[in-house]
Amino acid sequence: MTQPGPEEDGGNPPLSPQDKRARVGATAAAIAIAAVVTSIVLGIGVAALLATAGSDETTEDLAAPAAVETTTAGGATETSPAPVAPPSVLVPSTAPPTTTPSTVGIAGSANKEAKQAPPKVEVAAGECLSALGEKEVAKASCGSPESRYKVSGAGPAGTACPADADSSHTIGETTLCLDIDWVVGSCVDVSGDQPQRTECGPGGVQVISILPDTVDVNACPSADRGFVYDQRRFVVCIGDR
Repeated sequence: MTQPGPEEDGGNPPLSPQDKRARVGATAAAIAIAAVVTSIVLGIGVAALLATAGSDETTEDLAAPAAVETTTAGGATETSPAPVAPPSVLVPSTAPPTTTPSTVGIAGSANKEAKQAPPKVEVAAGECLSALGEKEVAKASCGSPESRYKVSGAGPAGTACPADADSSHTIGETTLCLDIDWVVGSCVDVSGDQPQRTECGPGGVQVISILPDTVDVNACPSADRGFVYDQRRFVVCIGDR
């Protein structure tokens, strides 16, 4: 077979040895540059991965307990994980709970008691009472079976009652001066601590009359005795019935 001439090889003249060496050098340089670029890119990627891995390891080092290295009798070194401290256990106290009373509540109660107004008594002279209490009194119709006392006067607490008053009673800021509720014709039992209106008969006295402006019991008509109120000058004449 006949070899093509220089004019038949693609229409280009054959390369001289110098041109071939130049082309080979250019190709090698391009390959070297590509390799350098590739190595740089790979280096950056590896550095990023190492940085990420280092951060994770640091976190694990902080969270995980430190390992303990021990040396065996043969001289070999063994590494075992550090013991993990168990969680603390709270033991319930057997002592009973104590309660401290609130001093505020106690002081508040004391203040409320101190601010309570004293009981108010609305009783006028001439009215009659059936019962006497510490905080109130019970009114009754004068001359009724329930009536015991007639109010002869009322004033502020500590008011001095007449010396011949049958009784006195202070409630709240009021003092009441009291006489037995004498009613002519009725019978009263005066043997107890308080007078009690009763049926006429043994054990009671009957009011025969009430004499004003006198202290002379001998002035009582058809009566053998009487109660004399010498300061206010009147006599209650009574008889046994």
